[in-house]
Amino acid sequence: MTPEQIFTALAVPEGFPREAMIEAGRHREEMIPVFLDLIHRLRRAGPDTVAEDDLAVFLLAFFLLGEWRDVRAYRPLAALLRHDSAFLDALLGDAITESTARVVAGVFDGDLMPILEVLEDASADVFVRCQMIDALVMIARGQPNKAAEIHAYLEAFFGSGVEKPGELWESWAFAVADLGLTHLEPLVVQAYERKWISPELSRVEDFRNALKEATEAGASGWFHHSRNTRPIESAIDELSGWYCFSDAYRRDSTASGLHDDEWTSDVPGETFHREAPKVGRNDLCPCGSGRKFKKCCLN
Repeated sequence: MTPEQIFTALAVPEGFPREAMIEAGRHREEMIPVFLDLIHRLRRAGPDTVAEDDLAVFLLAFFLLGEWRDVRAYRPLAALLRHDSAFLDALLGDAITESTARVVAGVFDGDLMPILEVLEDASADVFVRCQMIDALVMIARGQPNKAAEIHAYLEAFFGSGVEKPGELWESWAFAVADLGLTHLEPLVVQAYERKWISPELSRVEDFRNALKEATEAGASGWFHHSRNTRPIESAIDELSGWYCFSDAYRRDSTASGLHDDEWTSDVPGETFHREAPKVGRNDLCPCGSGRKFKKCCLN
């Protein structure tokens, strides 16, 4: 198959394009420029101008690039991730909080600046900004030569002029915990005491427990157990199990006319589907941990 034929095969409207994904892997060097062109088109696109095939292929390409860990994708993806929230939600849905850090850390080229530019962009999607902090944690753990630079950034974060919604403060707090930065505990406690981190997001006790786990076990329970902090090893293995690609989804959709998890996008004529449970990514996790769903059982 040619790269153009593979791209077309990836854009199937229903089901999981396993064979096309396999072919993409076999022709990785030819597909990477195709996917980079896709990213550049999406950066220039909006809800009214995005091509249907581009929209269909991007999620698959996103995971494949994360698996392939090709640094050529790092800067284009970081730039795309500064797009407006509604458009990114159409492209990625709940994969924003499940996979963005993993993909970004996977394609990281050694320069933190593109990540920091997304993280510090007040106009960027707040959950994408939080994912950049999670990416920093993954990089610090996976590339020890970058750890000191990341630790210094997290230390300076408290007093920086970066606009910080509560979600970003919370992500910073748990990055401090997950990396075992005990000298920053007083600053995190201050953030909780000043209500910069709402109790609806997490509690100071949750932070302290995570910090204790990290100092005793080398990483917190979140880092040990969440697949959202591990590199993408196989895009096919991960995506093929998503309900939205399954035969059961197609049967249920046909039987009900409209599936419960459908939502209408800003793209005329297009409907996107979430594979995740109906707990919002910003809601408290139903397991009772006290942490947000996106940081706990959404994995």
